[in-house]
Amino acid sequence: MDIIDTRTDQLVGGKPILVVDETEEATLTLEQARAQAAAQAAPILAQYAITSPAEQAASDKFTFPGEMVAYNDISHLEQVSQKWLAPLHGETGISTIQLDEILAASTSDCSASFDVTRQGDQLLQEEKPLQGEKAGKALGFRLTLQGQDGKPFKILHEDKTVPGSRHCPTSYSLSESYELTPAGKPAVIVVLVQRFSQGFEGRDRRFLAVAGQPR
Repeated sequence: MDIIDTRTDQLVGGKPILVVDETEEATLTLEQARAQAAAQAAPILAQYAITSPAEQAASDKFTFPGEMVAYNDISHLEQVSQKWLAPLHGETGISTIQLDEILAASTSDCSASFDVTRQGDQLLQEEKPLQGEKAGKALGFRLTLQGQDGKPFKILHEDKTVPGSRHCPTSYSLSESYELTPAGKPAVIVVLVQRFSQGFEGRDRRFLAVAGQPR
């Protein structure tokens, strides 16, 4: 569990809250893990007066962000998940959230990851081939907000560097977006981005939360 300052898109409250069952039996259920994480987060939420839940504005039903996904299913999920979301009309005026994959500087040489296959001998096909020298680079992403007129009006996020903690991503896609308008304050939006990479036991998926003010 991460707590993010939506004004700066930075983590607050110390390290992310992580609950892991490291026993050989692995008897901890998903519900129990979430309950433990919520208990650890409660004092931090109170410290920052976080009380009002945001509303889900859009989601890709094929991403199953709230469910456990088997390793064997991640490769298929990577293929069907999408790179755009259309939030419900709200106060933000956003019609579409668009994700584009880009080359970015990297602390690790991830050039080999561009040749990783998605499934069998099917090479990862990009809708728009990445341009530029890939040596010493990694796959990053850009999030663009489009208005009701279909024109982009803000870049919510654009990778300048890709940290080693992303483990040389092979693709990104969008999962969900949330919106919240606090009383007397500007509206904020949070977008959940899926990051796929090649893990030790197969395809791996992690979520990145990008927060900011749409206007």
